[in-house]
Amino acid sequence: MLAAGLGLLAWLVMRSGPRLLARDLLDVGWWMVALLAIAALRNLFRAAAVRLALGEDRRQFSLGAMYLVVMVSDAVQYVAVAGLLFGQTTKGWLLARRVSGPRAVSTVMVDLLLFYLTASLFVLGGIGLFFASYPTSLGVREAGLVCAAVVAGAIVAGGVAFHRRWLRAGRLVGLLARWGLIRRRETIEGAGDIDTQMFDFYRRHPAAFGGILALDFVAHFLLAFEAMLILWLLRLGLNYRAGIVAETLTKLVGLGGLLVPGDVGLYQGGSGLILHAMGYTVATGVAFGIIRQIRTILWAGIGFLALLAPGAGQLGKNGSANRGAATERQ
Repeated sequence: MLAAGLGLLAWLVMRSGPRLLARDLLDVGWWMVALLAIAALRNLFRAAAVRLALGEDRRQFSLGAMYLVVMVSDAVQYVAVAGLLFGQTTKGWLLARRVSGPRAVSTVMVDLLLFYLTASLFVLGGIGLFFASYPTSLGVREAGLVCAAVVAGAIVAGGVAFHRRWLRAGRLVGLLARWGLIRRRETIEGAGDIDTQMFDFYRRHPAAFGGILALDFVAHFLLAFEAMLILWLLRLGLNYRAGIVAETLTKLVGLGGLLVPGDVGLYQGGSGLILHAMGYTVATGVAFGIIRQIRTILWAGIGFLALLAPGAGQLGKNGSANRGAATERQ
């Protein structure tokens, strides 16, 4: 899939005009530092959200330590095939170095569910803004309505599944235990703890629940601001509404990262089609996608380099003692 994505990217570059794309990239220049600064600020809000998702164990991680956890897990998510799975697994592994395993897993699940809930609501609002702001053909409008219906359906289905507790870690672990794949009693009992901590999070931590939603929405709007800035660098003027629409619709393209590491090729092609529907050229959309991907690659590189920082080893400090204390509280 990566080879196919690279091939698609090469074809898009040739179709859009290498010289034109090179000019657009040169225009960005040192503004890439500003794009990285926006990414750094967004990471701060995401780190604060994950820290709140730890509930009463959030004191085990300072905001700085959680910032590092989010940076590293996002970097892994970008470079790995099935990046979402490996990125979240990395986050859970890093959290489990200071808190109990069930707490780490439930934290990852709560954070992931609320992040995608806010992303879905942001997408629905962006699709509505797109229809209200840009003249579209019947085909584009129908495609937008289908996307909106799918996103709304996913929100409803997810809400029902969560409310009725259909997706339980305990059921999965119990099934694996019956098959003989899991035999450790503490693992089976820990699965019940995951379910309790995840499903009861709102009741036990309503303020943290609201705080996570607010922080995640800020993170989404920061990405919309980044999109607006990139459009301005492409000489298309400062238009925050256009930034929101571009960010909203390219979030849908980002689902390709489940199969293709870094959305290589898919993101640029999707950006070209989306910005073309907004009235810009396909070449502008491809340039938009390439600029964003360069920023993402640089930020992922910074995330991996952060592991070499002097304080990175502190994530595991006193891990056993902290896990024991967390287990006693449960």
